[in-house]
Order: sequence, then structure tokens, then C-alpha cells
Amino acid sequence: MVVPNVPLINPVDVASEILVTAAVLLALIFLWQYRARVMIVLTGDDKLHGSVLDFIWCCCFQCCGMCTGDWTRCLTMCTCCPRRWRRQNLVKLTGQMLGMSTYTVELRNIVVGDLPFDGRGDVYLAVECAVNPAMMTCVAEDRQAKVIHFPEIITVRVRNCLLEGNVRITAKLMNVFGSEELCKVVINPMNIVHWASQPDPSGRIKRFQMKTSSMELDRETPPWILVEFGEPMEVRDLDNIKSVDTIRSATRTNQVEEFNVATYKHTYYLLDARGHAIDEPLEEDLAEIRSLRLKAAWCFHLCNCWTTVIVLVYAFFRTYVWSCYRRFNWLTMAVLNNSTQFPVSFSKMEKIGAQCEAEVKGTGLQGVPCRPSLDQVNMLCHSPAYLDGLNQPWPKAFANYAVLESLFGQDNKVGIPCLPDMCNLRQRIVENEWLLIGVCIFLVLSNCIGRWCFETWIRRRKAQKLLERQKQAEEFRKTRHEQQPRRSSWW
Repeated sequence: MVVPNVPLINPVDVASEILVTAAVLLALIFLWQYRARVMIVLTGDDKLHGSVLDFIWCCCFQCCGMCTGDWTRCLTMCTCCPRRWRRQNLVKLTGQMLGMSTYTVELRNIVVGDLPFDGRGDVYLAVECAVNPAMMTCVAEDRQAKVIHFPEIITVRVRNCLLEGNVRITAKLMNVFGSEELCKVVINPMNIVHWASQPDPSGRIKRFQMKTSSMELDRETPPWILVEFGEPMEVRDLDNIKSVDTIRSATRTNQVEEFNVATYKHTYYLLDARGHAIDEPLEEDLAEIRSLRLKAAWCFHLCNCWTTVIVLVYAFFRTYVWSCYRRFNWLTMAVLNNSTQFPVSFSKMEKIGAQCEAEVKGTGLQGVPCRPSLDQVNMLCHSPAYLDGLNQPWPKAFANYAVLESLFGQDNKVGIPCLPDMCNLRQRIVENEWLLIGVCIFLVLSNCIGRWCFETWIRRRKAQKLLERQKQAEEFRKTRHEQQPRRSSWW
């Protein structure tokens, strides 16, 4: 009686695998449980400031940050456009309606009451909106818990979408060491957008019950918060500033004034912390350097794109040539071995190639049926009529792979027909392969060296501008000193 050869299970190996798996699971559970602390250690923050909606908005609506859509404002400048859409960004409006872009909502007239603490204390509010950092109000000092007013107008940006995170308002009591969370309320952002757009002012004012953080406290009435939601009432209309180098300010009479950055810097000098004027690069020089950097960036992007295209085209073409030559080589082996089962399928050609490779491996033979020479393969490459006589289809590159067969079926016609002169072309590539690879490496290195040279030139240009301005300042001070009247005597 023959006993089957059953492989034995090593209990030590099984136990070690179980222990390793358990350790990995425990590590993952620990990282998930304390993910906030881990992120603080790694990044200095306890949350990711990004979401799926941000990714969709940036990639699909802003073309990965290349286009903000501000050019559409010229389409909404005419008087026939509705007032709420006038001078607006159409891309942003479309994103708001689809729930991908944010609405700007102001929280005003904030009042909290019946907070769960005794006596007097210093209270402030923390407003967390989606993935944005928490916003804090000023500290209401020495206030009683019954009613506390906050003068701030807090601006939140929320999306009218189910996937948007909730807005959390937390009341905190500031202590000597740290702060204590008193109560909080969580509000749906879709409701906030709806309430802010109400035409009736009374429909925009809401009073919410807040949930006490400590369950040990027993209070007669729950804490509450009164908030008025509204659309932005900022006089300067900061969301619709046309140019990036424009400073918009408002006076006490609500008159809006716009200044160019250069004019504004000449009007209000740059001061240090003590109030003393300090030197600052002129805006004209900064504009020149910024223009040079922008041109350099576009040149780098263009060169990188062309380099990437050239390298990818070469890699694809080389793969295409090698795929065709491999099929012609296998067909030549089948013909020289007097195979009568034509047409030969791709799988059979592959088996013939593997068998021949095993037979002639290490022999160094050339021109034999299992290792045809280049001339023998070329004869088949230039003889489409010979393959037609054998009822053999003309080879196609990338055809008859298992992945393509699973997608398109066994009889798929996917593939690129091979060129008749493919074998000679492959030989030329082999002879000049190191030259072609060197050209690709040279293109990549030239982009890096060109970037370094241009950055060095920009830094030198910046230092030259700074030196010229210093000389102009010295000449001005010298001329001003010479023009001052001199006294003949001390009295």
C-alpha cells in the first residue's frame, strides 16, 4: 500500500504567522483609535484638510488648479444677467448648485445662555466647519452663565451636499491650565445654506439646544445658543475682486476704495514691530521677478511635457517592435521545424519558443531551427505571401494576451499589425540602443540643469535689482544732504 506524500504542517510556522497577523491587526487598531495623536506627531495637525469633494472640485472643475473660472465673469457683466448672478464666477456657481463648491455663510448675533457652570468664568466659542481649522471667538471675560453675548461675525464655508461634514459649535470655559468643554451643538450644513438664503429675517434666526459634555451635571434647563445665519454682508465684496494685485478697503461711510498694490505700499509704509519704517523691495521689481518666474515655470512645464512624451513614445515603440519580432521569431522556429499544423495559434507559438529555448540554452548555436539567424527571420518578415500560403494570419503586436482574451474573448482582434520591415528596424534599434537611451537621459538631465540655471539667473537678477535700488537710495540721500542750507556759525 502506497502512502500518499502529504506535506506536513509545521506548527511553529503557523503560530508565527498567526502572531504576526495579530500584531499587525493590533497595530492598525491602535493607529485608528489614536489617529488624531498620530497625525499631530507626524504633521502637527489632528485632521486632514481635504475631502473627496475637494478632490472632485479641484480636478473636474478647476482642471487641477490650472483654471479658476474667473474668465467667466465677463459673461455675467451685462445688465440683462440676473442680479444674483451678476459679476459672478459661473464655474463656482455651477459647483455650488451641484454641491461641489462652497457657499459663504455668516454667523451673526451670537448669544449663548444657561451654560453648565457655576459662578463667573471666561467663556469662548469654537466653530469647526468640515475639514477646515477651528475658528475661535474672543474670550468673554468674567461672565455669568445665564446669558453671554459674542460680538464676532464668523464666516463659514459649507457645501450644500450630503457628503459635507457638519458644523460644530462648542462652548468652552478657559481655565488657568487649558480649557474645559461645556456644551456643543452639531448642525447640518444643508440646513445652514437653506436658512441663510431665507428672505424673511426672522427665518434666519435660530435658537438651538446644546448638548452638555459632562453627564454628571444636573441642570434645570439645557444650554442653548442663538445664531443668525445670513449671506455675506461684507461691504468690500471680497469674493468678487477682479485682480489679484488689487487691495479693496471700505470707509466708515461704507464707500469702497480700490488701490493697486504698488500705490498702497507707497501710501502705507512697511513698519517693524516698533513702528519704524523699514526697507522693502519695490512692487515694480517684484512684478518683474514674478513675471520671470512665471515664464520659467511655463517653459519648464513645456519641456517636461515634451520630454515625457518622447520617452513614453520611445518606450511604447520599442515594446511594439520587440513584441512583433518575438512573434516573427516564433513563426520562423515553427517553419524551420517543419510544423504542419498551420495556422499556428499564439499559445502554440509560445510553447515552441519555450521548448526551443530549453533545447539550445547554453549551446551558443546560431542558424539552427530552434535559434534562427537574423537573415532567416528577415525572410519571413518580408514574405507576407508566404504566410498567406500557409493560411497564417499576419502577426499583431500586443495581441492574444490573457488579459485581452478575458476582456474581449478568445477571438479578439485587438492588436497593432506589425510592419513588414520590423526585423530590420529592430536591428537598428539594437545597434543604437545605448544612444537612444542616452538621448532620453540627456533630455531629463537637461531639464533639471536648465531649471537650476534659470533659478540661479533669477536670484542674480534679484540681487542686481536690490543693489541698484540701494545705490539710488544712497544717491538720493547724498543729493538731499548737499541741498540742505549750511549755517555759518553755531549761533
